[in-house]
Amino acid sequence: MVASKWDYIIVGAGSAGCALAHELARSGERRVLLIESGGSDRSLAIRVPGLIGQIHRRCDWGYVSEPDATREGKTERWQRGHVLGGSSSVNGMIYVRGAPEDYDRWSSLGNPGWSYADVLPIFRDMERSDQPDETRGHSGPVFVRTVRHAHPLTDAFVNAAVGAGCRFNPDYNSGNQEGIAYIQFSQRRGLRWSAADAFVRPIRKMRNFELLLNTRVHRVHIARGRAVGVDVVRAGSSERIMGERVVLCGGALNSPKLLMLSGVGEPAELRALGIPVVARSPAVGRNLQEHSLVRLLYQTRIPSNNLTQGLGQKLRIAGQFLRHRSGPISAAIEAVGFLKTAAELTHPDVQVHFVTLGIASFFGENRSPLLKKPSVTVFVNKSRPSSRGRIRLASADVRDSPRIDCNLLAEESGDLETLTRGVALVRKIMATHPMRGLVETEITPGAELASEGAVMKHIRRNTEVAYHPVGTCRMGSDEHAVVSPELQVNGVENLWVADASVMPDLISGNTNAACMMIGMKLGRQFNSGTKLEGSMYEPAIVAPTVRQFG
Repeated sequence: MVASKWDYIIVGAGSAGCALAHELARSGERRVLLIESGGSDRSLAIRVPGLIGQIHRRCDWGYVSEPDATREGKTERWQRGHVLGGSSSVNGMIYVRGAPEDYDRWSSLGNPGWSYADVLPIFRDMERSDQPDETRGHSGPVFVRTVRHAHPLTDAFVNAAVGAGCRFNPDYNSGNQEGIAYIQFSQRRGLRWSAADAFVRPIRKMRNFELLLNTRVHRVHIARGRAVGVDVVRAGSSERIMGERVVLCGGALNSPKLLMLSGVGEPAELRALGIPVVARSPAVGRNLQEHSLVRLLYQTRIPSNNLTQGLGQKLRIAGQFLRHRSGPISAAIEAVGFLKTAAELTHPDVQVHFVTLGIASFFGENRSPLLKKPSVTVFVNKSRPSSRGRIRLASADVRDSPRIDCNLLAEESGDLETLTRGVALVRKIMATHPMRGLVETEITPGAELASEGAVMKHIRRNTEVAYHPVGTCRMGSDEHAVVSPELQVNGVENLWVADASVMPDLISGNTNAACMMIGMKLGRQFNSGTKLEGSMYEPAIVAPTVRQFG
């Protein structure tokens, strides 16, 4: 037994968990414990984005999905950060707030307090952006850098998109998302700026905050319907840590897993695994959503960043990073588009990423993911998918990975058809000046796949996930919601969830910024009260420490 008792125990030091810990601890009035199953983020390969492929597997949970019947039985790695900072320490660093209509839709689904007007002040307070718009923040903890020294192929793609009828958008985070733009990154001087950098680093020496690394939470300890602590294993020993309030921030895969291991879920399924039922909540693990993604590859007539030009090219790339902190060492994805695939649509329905590398597979899937020829990659994904999957327990053992049933293309009319139109839109852009003159050939899907039916067949076989899972602990006001709009777990007192799992549906864009916002929002909700009711000790009495185990 740990002798101390905490005001707040936060499980998971990912994007939301780090932001929440910062909001709660910075006043010095509450004792905050942040628990992370992974290890330290002190690694040059995490700091320098171009090196991340060297350690991706070491900082990943290693989850693999079940065979997906909607994609001919395909399985794949669902990469999730297993390190301080969570996925913000290993992701592509793309900073996207989402569209205003995303949050207004959340509000209309029975979640008061989550409209765009409600969350905009949090985004603004969070950011330190180089964009001048008044809707952007300029003094927050999250550094946001816009691509300034783009590759000539990126400039050509942006100009071709405009030539194909797309709007150029200087700032897709200013409240109008539609258009083609240069990407904004969570970076400081070309280096990764994770949620741990932004939120944990400033509070690590505070006396009321403690961070436990390499510590796995087995379950939330719930007594008489009330969360009172967590059971953990660290340094090979099991113990129980007591706290007034517990918040799960494990993400869309681990938070529902931990709820079910703690007895919150579908009663019949829990009993079948020998787990005592604490609260009936059949929706735990359901409503899983992911951005379905299709990859297009093009061979180019001028050098890309695929390192096909010998030592001279390597030196130029190194010089670009040292002079401007740009280029493929800082980020190879330089342009993004939020575009409509049909004129009658009111909002963009696909997101497009332009990459100055020809990528045959994601890092972690293949030892040699890059093509050995000048080439570029264009990713296109459905912004707001219609298909739904679920997360299930494999057993009552926390060490077993969750079972991921993604059903990525279950809704053909909503997702497969949109991706097919998205491929046609990318092809139109690539066939427009000046991109047209720089493309040698389409490698994937290949020009021979010209008919709509052939493209659909290719998409069904080759669609991938974008690593943006959400929705498995959905918030709402209805009886089927897992958490309330205040993010408290229905049926259990003093237990909350704050991460991508609470999103009722996907935003249009990468999810990291929204997860940090969710953590900050819950922290402000807690801080809006006076002193924590029922606290049994004086705050701010623990020594500054970061404890690592394992």
